[in-house]
Amino acid sequence: MQVRRTWGIFYSALGKNIPYSQTFLIALLFVLMAIFVLSILESSYERNCQGRILVLQVNLKTMRTAIEIYYKENNQFPASIMDIRPYIASDKMYVDLTSEKQSEVPEYRQLNDKGGYYYDPNKGEVRLNLTRPVKEYLKRYNSRYKDQIPSSW
Repeated sequence: MQVRRTWGIFYSALGKNIPYSQTFLIALLFVLMAIFVLSILESSYERNCQGRILVLQVNLKTMRTAIEIYYKENNQFPASIMDIRPYIASDKMYVDLTSEKQSEVPEYRQLNDKGGYYYDPNKGEVRLNLTRPVKEYLKRYNSRYKDQIPSSW
């Protein structure tokens, strides 16, 4: 496409005259549309991350309640998270901030940042096994949980 300039007017390959002001307005319109689309995509990402975090927090609360019920029924804490699965409605769970729900739930006896859950059968304590701030797992996430450490929830 060949464009030549003469006295403040662009001549396109189609032979149409396009004044500078119209060219500027068209370019500005495209830039504004790009910014709008990017902001929609970014806010959608933020909402998805926020939703995932809230679901994980609810899952942890549900697991803790199930551990309490198990303790009341058996006078001891479950030996593993697998023992409380019948008390949890879903057979699949999130094990970190980025993957989908899984039926295989990794369980660790120490906080080692490998995902899954930390579980102490002596105390009945369960935590998400993620020891860095949320912003390190979700690089573009910049909302209210970004500096929180998931294992502290």
